[in-house]
Amino acid sequence: MKTNDILSEKQKLILVLLNRNNIDKLKDFINSLETPLYFLNSSNFDLLTLALSLNCSFDIIKLIYNRCNYKTLNYVVKDIYHLYDMSNHKDETIVNYQNSLEVLMDSNNNVKSPLLVSLEFSDFQSVEFLINKGADMYFKINGKYILEILREENLLTMRKLNFLLKNGFSLKKFKIERLSNFEFKYIKKCLENFVFDINFIKYLLNLYKNKAGISKRKFNHRVNNEINKIEIPMELYLKYLDRKDYKKVEYLYKYYGTEKTRSFKDFILFYLNYFDRNFNKKSFYDFFNFIINNENTFPFSKEYAINENETIIINKKLKIVELIKNNNNLKLETFLKNNNYILHCLYSSKSEILNLINEYNVSSDIVDILRKYFLI
Repeated sequence: MKTNDILSEKQKLILVLLNRNNIDKLKDFINSLETPLYFLNSSNFDLLTLALSLNCSFDIIKLIYNRCNYKTLNYVVKDIYHLYDMSNHKDETIVNYQNSLEVLMDSNNNVKSPLLVSLEFSDFQSVEFLINKGADMYFKINGKYILEILREENLLTMRKLNFLLKNGFSLKKFKIERLSNFEFKYIKKCLENFVFDINFIKYLLNLYKNKAGISKRKFNHRVNNEINKIEIPMELYLKYLDRKDYKKVEYLYKYYGTEKTRSFKDFILFYLNYFDRNFNKKSFYDFFNFIINNENTFPFSKEYAINENETIIINKKLKIVELIKNNNNLKLETFLKNNNYILHCLYSSKSEILNLINEYNVSSDIVDILRKYFLI
């Protein structure tokens, strides 16, 4: 069934007026109605959401809100009829199809709320207006928060997140676990807004202003209290550890709490072993290389990392010698293939490989394998 077949004549007329964005003609139409304007609303036709989706002026938004006697802004509309295709929408370019009343918004199962639509369009004036009138930033649609829906629609921007944070959005109510699939910049922004927030900054400024002394112990206690406001889910650490995105793991580590350093070290070592899928110690080697080559705050010293990687190298060399001595060409090739990432570190020159060949009087098959992997 086409959209214009299931709209009443008055709904069709007001759609045209909203599309023209003419507040004077809209007022004339409203004054001509024999029944209140909100009688045109239904479970799948909502004037406020329509006006927002059609990019109507802020004056029209306020007019509809005031004349429709909304008791709450935390509601959803099953289907939204509008005059442009949302799938082609960009913040800076709104595509308006003048003659396509049949086009439906095809995201989140066609379920929208006023606040969601205003955020989709980056209509920050309307967003602020709706929030001030009671629109809940934590209102769920089909079990998802508005922030999650914006991310799924690829319409979330840092500007939108900053605006929500400025208006009170916080990890106090929005569990950080829900950010696990977000880009890291959004996770970082939410954390920075919640921990060491404006109240903590005011506390420091007040100390400075009053020239009030504070012991190191008391200051560290205050810092740890801030850090303990949030508990980073282990899944986030594992996500970036598995990707070898150690800078992000390091950033999250600062929210772990200094008193739990030992447990963090154990946690990292346990999951480096878990991620050692080919049983070749590459996950350990890569992580410790990061420690060695970068200034970082991880609870592993460079000396520790160097010793660990040297141990890996020594054990690899011993295994190669064992396989060569046993003349086990199949196992040797498999081992070299699985450990190709580190072969350049095992022997500093081709002469070392030639010495191995001569020392153990290896078969021609072993020589061919060594030649293949060490390019001798």
